[in-house]
Amino acid sequence: MEPFIVEKGSITIDGISLTVVSVGNSQFSVSIIPHTMANTTLMDKHPGAIVNLETDVIGKYVHSFTVGHPSQSSSGLTMEKLLENGF
Repeated sequence: MEPFIVEKGSITIDGISLTVVSVGNSQFSVSIIPHTMANTTLMDKHPGAIVNLETDVIGKYVHSFTVGHPSQSSSGLTMEKLLENGF
């Protein structure tokens, strides 16, 4: 799942959308404001709790463009392709 988590992007934990602060070493950190802690079930979570995670769709697209898809014949997004398309 780590390739789909993007710093400053979003991740949803049990339906609660949070901003990703850092990603690395098979872990990620999020920013939680006091209002979110007070008005959601996050306070009830403990280390090792089973939760539902949904990653930011932008992270999925970035991963797809940079790594490519197994069904694609190309190797993904390259600097050459970006320049060819005006970026």
